[in-house]
Amino acid sequence: MLKRMNRLALAVAGTALVTTAAWALPLQQTLSLPAGETRVVDLDLAQGDYLRGQLSGNGPVKALLVDAEGAPVRHLTRTGDVDARVAFRAPQGQAYQLVLSAGNAPVQLSLALEKAPLLAPGEVNTPEMDSPQVRRALAALKAGQSVDEVWSGLTASGTPLIEWPQDVPEAELAANERLVTFLWRGARERVLMLGAPGYEHDPLFRLGNSDIWFRSYRLPSDTRMSYKLAPDVPQVAGTEREQRVAIMATAQRDPLNPNQWSPDGLNDRYNLNSILELDQAPSDQLLKGDRPLPNARHYRLSSERLGSTRDVDIWLPEGVEAGSGDQVPLAIFFDGAEYQSRIPTPRILANLIESGQIPPTAAVFVSNPSRAARRTELPCNADFADFMAEELLPFVVDKTALRFSGDKTLLAGASFGGLASACTAYRYPQHFGLVLSQSGSFWWSPTDAERPEWLNAQLAKSELLPIRFYLSAGRFETDFGESGILNANRQLEQILQIKGYPVKLEEFSAGHDYFHWRATLGRGLVHLLGD
Repeated sequence: MLKRMNRLALAVAGTALVTTAAWALPLQQTLSLPAGETRVVDLDLAQGDYLRGQLSGNGPVKALLVDAEGAPVRHLTRTGDVDARVAFRAPQGQAYQLVLSAGNAPVQLSLALEKAPLLAPGEVNTPEMDSPQVRRALAALKAGQSVDEVWSGLTASGTPLIEWPQDVPEAELAANERLVTFLWRGARERVLMLGAPGYEHDPLFRLGNSDIWFRSYRLPSDTRMSYKLAPDVPQVAGTEREQRVAIMATAQRDPLNPNQWSPDGLNDRYNLNSILELDQAPSDQLLKGDRPLPNARHYRLSSERLGSTRDVDIWLPEGVEAGSGDQVPLAIFFDGAEYQSRIPTPRILANLIESGQIPPTAAVFVSNPSRAARRTELPCNADFADFMAEELLPFVVDKTALRFSGDKTLLAGASFGGLASACTAYRYPQHFGLVLSQSGSFWWSPTDAERPEWLNAQLAKSELLPIRFYLSAGRFETDFGESGILNANRQLEQILQIKGYPVKLEEFSAGHDYFHWRATLGRGLVHLLGD
């Protein structure tokens, strides 16, 4: 018990008070956490139990699962989060605890948790085996070799397995293709892939009657992607959406892949992504550098138009002084926290400026108040576009005393952020003349629309506007949304070309993935801001 309390104290270091609650599941509670206080909720879970639910607050909260010894198991929130989805399948039966901590301000928190009912998983048929290494492993199992010996041989060089055309002539790989095989050991029921190259959570296949699982893909040699593997994903009795979310209960890093990435600075196995960069993947040199950078200035901006308050960060490069009255290009990034952490945008801008590829450019990072607000604000919301033009821009001018022109003001974002960039520029082209979209969700339409790709249709029938576009999409983004991100971007490019817009579309061997977006953002910045 003393050991558990010591570990728990470390997990919630800096809080003033710890109180414990023993509530039975299912539970639905409203908590008031004074500044600096921590509430601990006891959770007695059996092996395989699927804990799911939601927490939301009116301010940032830290949510952490710890085990029976008080050791951290999984972070449920990132720094600054005000809401989070809970999805966790207990790998062992024990007394877990949910640790909820307020920061420097009091938080009113709503918490809903339940043990979800489960169904028996279906069978997955094993396909033909493309990989010679996997075929040899199966033959060894059939010849009586132990599973431990077979696994040791398969994973001697780490995972995933990467085989070149000369290694697998029977697969008839093109010169620019590699056969990549993902592996897992220990699952009882099934293993799913989260991330590229598939969107539909592709299943891995059981090797013989062992607990080894595999799946092979023919991938372009310039593939750059991150992924997780999800063993024994709970099969839930519920909607298709609830089943898709269930993958988060077990999705985790590939334990034998030494190449890992922490998108949010959280290093438990559930928050780490494994990465795959094949031999011709795009360079990430623009992400590197140890020269100190100017700090962004942080603000809270309240919007009368939207009735909410959000984080806004303003970054000025060396040589651009607030109050100077100089006219400089302006780049505004949606998902502002992610475009500073998951994508080190200030470093990318500084490297491009230093190398002379773009002029000194001011940057603004705009966040949404919550995940729910993001889903309503970014997809072609006229009120949000009005906020950008009528409230955010004057705010930036007031705080910097710099001058900006519409033809050198860039909107940038990924997914819904890419869609918002184009929608906002479409509504206010006089203010926002440059659109940089990474995997933009141009498949989107309002719920009452007769067809997908609403913005594509608006641009097709409207007059030519003074906007330049840079679009990018992943070649693996074929099943995202009703028409797919890749196809919707291709169709948008064709529409813009026919209408006479300056537009460039680049396709990459990647999925819907910040690990890819961070490496290729600079290409769009150079295209739109470079001389």
